[in-house]
Amino acid sequence: MKDRLWTTSYFPFAYRVMIPYLLLVMATDILIGAFSYSSLINSKTESTQINMTRTLQQIRDNVSYNIRDLDRIGDQLFSSTTFQEQLQVRDDSYNVLDVTLTGILPALETTTSLSVNNLRIFVYTNNDMLKEVYDKASEQINEKSFSILSMKRITAKDWYRSIIYKNEDNIWRQVEADVKFGNISLLRKLISFYDYKRQIGYLRLTISLADLFQSVQSFKITEGTVVRVISKTNGQTIYDQAPELTSQLLNAPLLRIHEDLPHTNWKLEALVPTTDLKKDAVRIRNLMLIVCSLSFLAMALIGLVVARYFSLRVKRIVTRIHHFQNGSFDKRIQVQARDEFGLIATSFNRMASHIEELISEVYLRSIQKKEAELNALQAQINPHFLYNTLSSINSLANMGDISKLTKMVSGLARFYRLTLNEGNTLISLSKEVQQVKAYIDIQQIKYADRFSVNYDIDSDLLELRIPKLILQPFVENVLKHAWFEERVHIRVMAVRERQYAVFKIIDNGIGMTLAVQNKLLQAGSEENENASGYGIRNVDERIRIQYGEDSGVFIFSRPGIGTTVSIRVPLPPSTLKGAGK
Repeated sequence: MKDRLWTTSYFPFAYRVMIPYLLLVMATDILIGAFSYSSLINSKTESTQINMTRTLQQIRDNVSYNIRDLDRIGDQLFSSTTFQEQLQVRDDSYNVLDVTLTGILPALETTTSLSVNNLRIFVYTNNDMLKEVYDKASEQINEKSFSILSMKRITAKDWYRSIIYKNEDNIWRQVEADVKFGNISLLRKLISFYDYKRQIGYLRLTISLADLFQSVQSFKITEGTVVRVISKTNGQTIYDQAPELTSQLLNAPLLRIHEDLPHTNWKLEALVPTTDLKKDAVRIRNLMLIVCSLSFLAMALIGLVVARYFSLRVKRIVTRIHHFQNGSFDKRIQVQARDEFGLIATSFNRMASHIEELISEVYLRSIQKKEAELNALQAQINPHFLYNTLSSINSLANMGDISKLTKMVSGLARFYRLTLNEGNTLISLSKEVQQVKAYIDIQQIKYADRFSVNYDIDSDLLELRIPKLILQPFVENVLKHAWFEERVHIRVMAVRERQYAVFKIIDNGIGMTLAVQNKLLQAGSEENENASGYGIRNVDERIRIQYGEDSGVFIFSRPGIGTTVSIRVPLPPSTLKGAGK
């Protein structure tokens, strides 16, 4: 009777555990679904912010280049003592005219020709003996031009009085007909070098907004997104790539991303509608509900099976397996039973011992394989640059250009002396930069003055040991494929970012699409059949073999804006400790 009662009232402990287990699974699925949905929205927002910020930084660099171009032209006229003396010349009318024709006008023509964009220069002078030189062109700036005018033309203008009253100088303003014709002017005083309190004239450099902010106009990342230039002071719009779309967006919820333009009172602003970030939310939410429901059913079924067929012995075995999985290879199962569990325990103990031996053996082999792969990649550096340079040397020799021939041979010798590096695969950053400069010296003979290069190297990184020939292939790639206009500018940087050293090669060339960027780092793609693509992949593989998958080559580019190549390698622990102090 007792046995019968025990049998009818028996309810296995495993099944009783299943009730809170299923509740826990249900709660977990709900939390995971809600968290996944929220994370997806946040991830998309963060991804949009990162991409937009990088693009705005690229636009910022290009716009800053145009701004610096006009500043340089203004500085050249402002700092020229000869130009100042000619503006102040007082003599008979014949000599004054002669100074104008042989001095002032050629100086303005030479200065104007230095600009990369069309512009108009207005020089207002206090010298009433100078004859005015009129520019009869329309207010639309379609070419480079200049005019010499009397100060009397602007002294009564409200904009000039306001600038003088506020004691402002070297500022950007839309004056005269600038607003009507879409222009903007850089305004600054001309001060006598012999008497800094005396103003001898006024300088106005006028450029089309479309030329100054051409990178803003060419920007296009997603449908419905707008980029504009606004004032930091009052938020007034300076330039807008799509005014009608902007007026519509301002009435809707927006994600605003800003980037300051250096040395100006302006900033770039990207307007991204939040509706674009959430337009797939309903579909994704429904999908999450289905996935969570299926997950709950699957987990319930698995729980029933586990509760039915496993016992304390299984738990002991699972515990040892977990220890083994976490790296405790010395753990063994102590079971004396002569049954299936004893057989499992014996087999597991033998397997653990065998795997422990194999891990030690495979670890040593992996280190040897890694060193062999690194040496093989190092030996595969394409010698096409040597062939091309020797061909150029042969041409110079045939033409009898001894000076260029000597310079190119010296540059080639210096380049390969640094490349060989006495057989070492690692080289200091300072020598790597010298190697790039040697390459640039050779290419400047070939391309004359069609490109310019500047270097921004953190002095603390100059002695950092890195794999050789990781910068030059990307500079070479710019000179081969990045030509967009008559000139291209290259910037080579080395900076510290947390525990990494990051080297960047930035150009303002033609740029590339995302598909081309992805293919450049893929083995076997068409882009990698040529020397440039092969060199890029070679650098990426060498760095990843040397330092691991967290390091390597990363490419960011936009068509019509330019390309930024980042090479990331970890800093030595000793360097990080020094930085922490």
